[in-house]
This record gives sequence, C-alpha cells and structure tokens, in this order.
Amino acid sequence: MHPALSRHVPDSLKPLLADYFQRYCAAGASPDVLDDPLISESIGRVWAASDFVAATCIRQPDLLRSLAEGSGLRQSASEGVFAPLDQESPAATFERELRLARHREMARVAWRDLAGLATLEETLGALSVTADDAIRTALAFQERIMVSRHGVPRDEAGNEQSLIVLAMGKLGGEELNFSSDIDLIFLYPEQGVTDGSNALNNETFFTRLGQRLIRSLDAVTGDGFVFRVDMRLRPFGDSGPLAMNVPALETYLQEHGREWERYAYIKARPVSLPDNCQWLLDDVLKPFVYRRYLDYGVFESLRRMKALIEREVRRRDLQDNIKLGPGGIREIEFIAQTLQLIRGGRETGLQDRRLLPVLDRLAEHDLLPRVQAEALAGAYRYLRKLENCIQATYDRQTHDLPVDPIDRQRVSIGMDAADWTAVARQFDQQRDCVSACFSAIIFGAPGESEADADPRLLEVGEASGVERHYSVPVLEALGFRQPEAILDRLAAFRRSGLLKRLDDTGRRRLDRLVPLLLRAVAEEQGQENALQRLLGVIETIGTRSAYLALLLENPAVLKRLTGFCALSGFLADQISGHPLLLDELIDPRIGNVPIDREQLHADLAVRLSHIDAGDIEMEMDAMRQFQRAAVFRIAIADLTGTLPTMKVSDRLTDVAELVLEVAVASAWRGLSTRHGTPMCGKPGNVRPTGFAVIGYGKLGGIELGYGSDLDLVFIHESSGGVQQTDGPDSLDNAVFFSRLARRIVSILTTQTASGTLYKVDMRLRPSGRAGLLVSSLSAFESYQKTEAWTWEHQALLRARAVAGNAELREQFETMRRDLLCHHIGRDTLRDDVRDMRERMCSELSSSRDGEFDLKQDAGGIADIEFLVQFSVLSAADNKPELVRYSDNVRQLEALAATKVIDPETADRLREIYLIYRERFHRLALAEDKALVRNSEFAAERKMVRAAWREVMES
Repeated sequence: MHPALSRHVPDSLKPLLADYFQRYCAAGASPDVLDDPLISESIGRVWAASDFVAATCIRQPDLLRSLAEGSGLRQSASEGVFAPLDQESPAATFERELRLARHREMARVAWRDLAGLATLEETLGALSVTADDAIRTALAFQERIMVSRHGVPRDEAGNEQSLIVLAMGKLGGEELNFSSDIDLIFLYPEQGVTDGSNALNNETFFTRLGQRLIRSLDAVTGDGFVFRVDMRLRPFGDSGPLAMNVPALETYLQEHGREWERYAYIKARPVSLPDNCQWLLDDVLKPFVYRRYLDYGVFESLRRMKALIEREVRRRDLQDNIKLGPGGIREIEFIAQTLQLIRGGRETGLQDRRLLPVLDRLAEHDLLPRVQAEALAGAYRYLRKLENCIQATYDRQTHDLPVDPIDRQRVSIGMDAADWTAVARQFDQQRDCVSACFSAIIFGAPGESEADADPRLLEVGEASGVERHYSVPVLEALGFRQPEAILDRLAAFRRSGLLKRLDDTGRRRLDRLVPLLLRAVAEEQGQENALQRLLGVIETIGTRSAYLALLLENPAVLKRLTGFCALSGFLADQISGHPLLLDELIDPRIGNVPIDREQLHADLAVRLSHIDAGDIEMEMDAMRQFQRAAVFRIAIADLTGTLPTMKVSDRLTDVAELVLEVAVASAWRGLSTRHGTPMCGKPGNVRPTGFAVIGYGKLGGIELGYGSDLDLVFIHESSGGVQQTDGPDSLDNAVFFSRLARRIVSILTTQTASGTLYKVDMRLRPSGRAGLLVSSLSAFESYQKTEAWTWEHQALLRARAVAGNAELREQFETMRRDLLCHHIGRDTLRDDVRDMRERMCSELSSSRDGEFDLKQDAGGIADIEFLVQFSVLSAADNKPELVRYSDNVRQLEALAATKVIDPETADRLREIYLIYRERFHRLALAEDKALVRNSEFAAERKMVRAAWREVMES
C-alpha cells in the first residue's frame, strides 16, 4: 500500500484502504499521482471517510490526476462542469456523460470538504451550483428534442415560452446536502400552443418536458443517477399538474395556499427563469410568503408542525436524527423561518433564502439576541457538516447517526475528531443549545393579542359585577341589540366552573379573549345564539389554554369560529365535543373549496400512514378523527353553499364508505393473521373466498345525512365441501366471517376517547334479528326469492355493495338486478307498498297540530320514496334499466326517461325531493327536528299527494 494512504488513518481502516489501492491500480491508474503533495496529504483521510469518493476514483482513474494537475482541489466551485457534454449526442450517451460528470464533481466537492479545504458555505454552495448546472444542462437537451418534434411553445400573442424551474428546500436556499433530493416546481408563463406541425398545447408540452427532465436527472442506470427529484411541493402535491402556468399558480396560492406552503416558498428560487418573468417572484411569491402586518399567527402553525414532527420522531425512533430529532437542523430552520414570516413583510432584509445570513440579520434587527444567533449559526454549521460527512460515506440520503463502529470511525475522520466519543459529545452539546433556543423563542411567549377595544369593553368582558347602567351602553355601541341578555349570559359564563379550573396563564388569556369574542359576536345576525354557543365552546376547551392562545394569535380563526357558531348549533357542538376540530379553522379555505372523494381518501391515508400495522386502537382513533373533521368540513361547505344538497349526501356517503373500507381491512387483517385466509371449494381444489359489506337505506341510496345510522348487511361467497381458513389456528369459514362481522361492528360503534363512528343497524339482513350475522351469497339470493316480504324488496332497491371483495361486490350487484327484475310479487305490490306507507305515517310521524313532519307526513319525503319504489319495482321486469341505480334521484330520472312516470311529474317530484332534503339538512345542522310549520311547503305537498293518488290509489 502506498505510504500516503496510511497518514491520519487508524489501523482498523488500513485494510480497507489497502483494498481500495489495489483496485485503483488494477483499474490501470498510475500510483505516482499519490506523490502530489496535496493528494498525498489528504488521500488517506478522504478515502477512509468516503467509500463513494474512493469508488469514483477507481471507476474514473483519471480523476485523481485531474485534481492534482488542475485547480480542482483549490477552487470552491467548478463552473461549467457539464459544459463539455455534447447536446447533439444520442440520448444514451448524453445520460451516461451527465452521470459521470456528476460523480466527478461530487467526488471533488466531497474531497475538499473531508480534507478540510472548504468551509461549510463553500461545500453547500458548490453542491447547489452542481445541481443548478445539471438541471439547466438536462433541460436544454430535453427541450431541444421536444421543440424538434412539436415546435416552440408560444402564448396567445405569439411570444416564445420557456419552462420555469423553481428550486425549493435546500437547493432553493443554495444549501444542498451531499446526497439530498432536489425539490422542484415546474411552471410556464402563459397558456398557448406550440408552433410546429405536430402541435401541443403549452400545458401538455411543458408537462412532457418536465417528465423528460425528471427522468434525465432521477433515473437510476448502470452509471447511477444525477439527483433524486421530489415534486411533492408543487400545487396540490402529487395530485396536481406537473407543470402549471403562472396565473394558475397565483390563483392557487391565493385560494388554496396553506400555512406550511408559506414556509416552503421562503426557499423558492428560480433555476431557469425567462427574462420577462421577474413578476413571478415580486408579485406572486413574495406577497404570499411575506405579509405586510406582523403575522403572529405563524407561531401556532409552527407549534402544530413541530408537534407532528415530534410524533413522527417518536413513532420512527428518530431521536438521533440530525435533521428531525430534538435540537436538530429543522428546529434551527423553524426559528429562522418563523421570524421571517412574522417580520419579513416589514423588514425586507429578512427576505433571504439562505439560513445563515438570515440569522445574522435577525440579530442586526434585534429580533434575536446576538448570542443566540451566533450559537444557532455555530450549531447549524456543525450539524450540516456532520450530515454531509455521513452522507458522503456511501452517497446515501440519510440523516441518522451511524451505529456501525467502522462507519463511526469514518465519520470521525471526516469531522476531524479524535474518535466517535468526541463527535457524540459535540453533537449532544449542539443539540442542547438548539433545543434551549427553540423553546425560548417559539414556546416562551405566545403572541397574545391585546383587545383592540375600548378599555370599558375589557371590563365588561372580565367582570360580571360591572354596573349594568355602565355596561349596557358599551354593548349597545358595539351593535348588540339586546345588551341585557348578553350581560346575563356573560354573568352565567363567569359563574361557571371554568374559571375555577383555569391557571393564571389561562385566566389571563381568557380575560383578553372575551372582549375580542364580544366584538366578533356583535357582527353576527343571531347574536344571542352565537354568544351562547361560542361561550359553550370556550367552557369546553378553556382549560386547554393552547386553544385560547390559538384564538388570540389568529383572529381569523376566532372570526370563523364565531361565524360558524352563529350559523349552526351542530357545528358548535362538534367543536365542543372534539376540540381538535379547531385546527380545521386555521385553513382559510374552509367552506370555500369543494370537497371531493379523492381529497377525503388522501386525508384518511395520511392519518393512517403514521400508525403501525396492527395498532387497532390508534387506527380507530385516526378513523374517528378523520370522520369528525370530514363531516365538519362538509357541514361548513353545506352551510356556506359550496356543496349542493346532493353533493353533501355524496360526500357524507364517501366518508362512511372510506371508513368502512378501513374497518373491513383492519378487522380482516386482525383475524387472518391468527387464523389464515378463508378458503373454499373441493378437496385439492380450493380458492380464497370473498367478503363484502352491503349498504342499505341512506348509505345504499347515497343519501346519508348528519348523524345517519349505517344499515348494513354482510355476505360471503364461501361454498363447497371445504370451507376452512388456512392458518395454523384454523376456523370454519362461517365462524371466521361471523367474528369478522362482529369486529367490524365493534370498530364502528365502540366508544373511544375520540367518540364513536356510527350507529349500526343490522335488522335488514335476511330474517332480521333472528337471522345469521353473515349470509352466503347463495343463501341471501334464496331468501330474497322465496321468503322476503315486499318491504324487503323495497329495501333491496336501495341496497349497494360498499366495501369488501371487488368480485363479490360485482356478483351482488348482478344478483340484485336479477332479483328486482324477475322475482318481485307484482300482484300484491301496490297494496303492500300502500299499506306499509300508511302504517309508517300513522306510527312514525312526530308532528303535532300545526306542524308538518318532512319525512313521515303525507306529501313528504317518504311519499316520494315509496312512490318511486313502487314505480320501479312494478316496471323493472320490462325495463331493467330502472334498477341500475340505488338512489331516489337517479331512479326518478330513469322513470322519466322510460316514461313510466310522466317526465314533467318526475322532474317536479325530483325538485321537491331535493328541496325537502336541503331543508332536512338545515334542520339537522340547527339541531332541530325535521318539523316545519303546517303552512310551509303547501304547494309541494299538494303536488306530491296528487302524484301519490294517481299512481298508488288509481
């Protein structure tokens, strides 16, 4: 082994270096280059610290000579690393040369860093420059190909368009790690089309160009990769378009931008930006990130993000994670970015993407004590240096301290430390320093807002004993129409047990909050209801002073809370019962953005993604929290008119179905882990058997309301001589499915700290309460053909497979249509339906004199439903398309299309049905019964009764 390799290296690593040297010589390299003073002094240390650098030198034997003969080890960044690449070369050649050039430059930068020849800023800057150059070089190559095929993209005025690449995260801040992903966002200036013969619209062109660019950088070939690309920071994340035009981005940020995105866009930096697009930075991004006022609301959002990270740290055991662990890099970033968001709108010097200059400027502006700023800067340099040393070892993206003794020795050499003990001691000292600073700055003094109010209002708010003749005019001046009633409610609130339970901090926050609350209530129409409900919420959440701080620090949340309490007792009760829903109010888009199933599914998936498989209690809590939040958002969208009536029921049904899917999967996983998979068939020829959940009633009819029960039936497809699970603790399939059904019902109905999910009604299964909990598909079919009553066929009309095995669900739907078309007793159908309706009206109506029960009284919802059911069932044998859908609205549309019911009559019934349902939802949100004045809906009731008589009594 060459003597240079033994310098500064412990004996334990010398065999490794000897192997490297042998492979280096075998690759055809001349060992005399190791005699160069700069190489000789550092090669042992560098190769010992980094397998990646050593391997690159072996694969590219000319690398060491180029470093020795040129100025490679003496300059901080190499300009034009990728300039020699031939843009006209074949794609395969270009991609290979791109990767080889990347490895050479990364090895050069790592060498300088590990040899102590570069400062941290030089290393991070050189890595960032390398990434920038790689992006631009690959973009130019791929753009040339796209333009040759489709022409130049232009806007509607004919101006040439180019792809805008925004670097985010560490690349955006020019602080790239040695083995970091690069976070990118792709934009283009305007909509338009390309000018070639095979023209594309600009969105398609730039989407394809972006895809090609990602592949060019990210694809792993025999020569490795260039940079891993992460596009999740783009608008709408993975579900959003890969490339978006700038006006669409502006709209997105204004209407959908979340608080965490403001943190992210602090780092946004264009890697490629057309000359006429500077307005993207000045007029779109900066106003979104930096507010003109002192934005103390970011404290609470930061605390939430920090709490999420801490939970993730605990879940994944990341205590020794340099980035996310306590006192890690992320805490330093949070400190700087939080103060940037609060003050950056006014102190434009803070509008910098780089963390170290920001810390210095925070000290300059007296926003951070100089000693803290310097301590944080020192910790940041040390932690980033350590992070780079760990990643440079194998060119792997990791933020965890190594546990392997050899790897620890390698990192110690890269850190120029005596041993790992010295590294660990310094690491702990730096983290302790960061943790202390973070706690003092972020958690030490929440941004409590003083009431911007007449001091007299503070007195009215904080003491019920203030003279009424003094308080009444104060409240009248605010706009209260019944100040005496308001004072009575405040006095009752002050006498409640809340004040006795509050500590000094909570009492102080409450005293400051009540005047703000009064101002907010004064702006509402239903002042007394709003105050009553709002104070009820405060009584419930008040002992958790963090919620009071949230309302103090974020006036928009208080305003939303007040407005929603004025709108609906249901919303107020939801928040009182589940204070976590206050987090939903932080999102300014709440109530203004349509909700779809994909969003709901993504939300549930995120909540479940942090839970270990098999942790049923955590799963149940996550399901309940998801359901509460989703229903809450749907109710707000309903009240604000964002969701029409049918869409409200669609979304409530989506929530139930998503929950059911998780419940079925969880219950199945729990049983099959112990007992195996249910199998059926003949001996020697068995197959897995399916299980499905059938939704009846409002769930089956896609018409769930707030607080609706779930009418469920469970079926399986097990048959044959063998019906056993295949696990070690085998069960008869019937027993397995019975236990499975019970587990599902338990998951849905068990009371936990987060409440219950749904009430479940199983009475619609074959033979009702006397029947088996789970039926085979064949038994279900036999029962429907031979034993079912007419009302059960009516119920089947509104049935739908909602969860479970996909094949079995299809079989059920086929069977359902066959039953409804060919196995209905039509001779007595009219009398059976009419008799059942009359019985329901007499037994279930809740109305008294002068009232109309929207659902059960004559002319109400049930009349329309029964009329539709009779009409469909009576004609389905000749018109099978009538039973395709399970909901009343589409069944009415089918009846009109087939002229079973006069189309004009059907359209009017559909309109009335939706009017009734909308009012039904509103009453539910107000927590009122489904009763209205007898005079209301007179014309609608008359029309429904006329249609009823024509169809059912003729």
